Amino acid sequence: MRLLPLLAVLFALGPSHAASSRPAPRDELRALLAELVAADTSNPPGNETAAAQVAAKWLREAGIESELIEPSPGRGNLLVRLKGSGKGRPVLVLAHLDTVPAVKAEWATDPWTLTEKDGLLYGRGVQDNKGMAAASILALRRLKQEGGTRSRDILLYLGADEEVGSGQGLDWMMEHRPELKEAELALNEGGLTELSPDRKEVRFVALQAAERVSRNVTLKATGPGGHSSAPPVDAGPLVRVAAAVARVGALTFPAHLTPAARLHIQGRAPTAPGALGDALRRIAAAPDAPPEDAVATVARLEPALGAVLRTTCVPTVFKAGTKSNVIPATAEATVNCRLLPDADAKAVRERIVAAVNDKDIQVEMDVSPPDSPMSPVGDNAMFRAVKAAAAKVWPKAPVIPRMSTGTTESATLRRAGIHAYGIDLFALTPDDARTAHAPNERVPVASLQPGAEFVYLTLKHLTR
Repeated sequence: MRLLPLLAVLFALGPSHAASSRPAPRDELRALLAELVAADTSNPPGNETAAAQVAAKWLREAGIESELIEPSPGRGNLLVRLKGSGKGRPVLVLAHLDTVPAVKAEWATDPWTLTEKDGLLYGRGVQDNKGMAAASILALRRLKQEGGTRSRDILLYLGADEEVGSGQGLDWMMEHRPELKEAELALNEGGLTELSPDRKEVRFVALQAAERVSRNVTLKATGPGGHSSAPPVDAGPLVRVAAAVARVGALTFPAHLTPAARLHIQGRAPTAPGALGDALRRIAAAPDAPPEDAVATVARLEPALGAVLRTTCVPTVFKAGTKSNVIPATAEATVNCRLLPDADAKAVRERIVAAVNDKDIQVEMDVSPPDSPMSPVGDNAMFRAVKAAAAKVWPKAPVIPRMSTGTTESATLRRAGIHAYGIDLFALTPDDARTAHAPNERVPVASLQPGAEFVYLTLKHLTR
């Protein structure tokens, strides 16, 4: 562990820019985002300290102190506290500074240079999650400048290592920096603010309150192996595991609506267009026994929404063989399951074993309970704050709960007793949203300023 005092960080940065040299407020988010994107924090290896130093510089110019914390060299986490009156417990706003890697040859632009093209801004991390980091920094600067008394402290945590497991990031910080556990509420990534394909209307603002749990299943078989010129009568490990993978890949679990998914569908059903709207309305009318054909329609038209209506298991990795003329003696496949928060993991394994239908194939799976609590949904401080902020930024867009398809660090916070919620500050079309971990990650230029305002207003409302 290394703790770098703020002065040491500042000296390392060299001469600071005067605050007066900063762009006009409407350009600040773009300027800060450009600096954060330019810091290549691809994980592995991470190098989040480079982005944390950028954040520290911008905060310092507003008179806000920060602490850079490195569990190991280069793996920087930035922690900030903007004091309030202490009337309420702190609110934690967090964003991760690491990104997934980018292969430059696969991009139309330089992944580490913020580039505008046809009304879109391209760069690795603009969605996931440097946009959230930039908007949060600017929100704290603005709140600090306004002065006044806030009812709560705001803890800003800009973290390392989210993309590879949080061992150098939030998990480490929760163990070594107990002040994070003081928070009552947390504002994180994981929501969805959907922009219509023609980019003219924000359809809804979805606040993540729950998420599915990732569990890997290993299918493994062994056998005698041998020379490919003299194949055995009985199928070898590769053939048996391949057949099992095909059967598991075709396995479908029953549809089941968690409270967050139920409210999400009820919120979208009245206004969703076409066949999707028809299917959502049928599901909303029978939430305890959603019609399978309606669920299938949702999965076809909006796969991300269809995925949260049931537990899913998808084969992802196959390992077998060393040479073209050798029958392998072992074969192994990985199936990635995403369990609903209230799923019975033992029952999921039983379904997989039944689908494999081969007593000589080992099925290895962690069957402990998912332990992924759901944050409260309904009339509470976070929903009121987000609704108030959204009403000013996107007046016609309803605010509804959401359960995300993938995992975020909010699950860790919820297990610690913190009510964590996820937003997407930038309004994105479905096509935009799919670029988050892909080449040509992008956000609409027109979504930048509304996103910054949304974060600021949400924090202002939470601390008023």
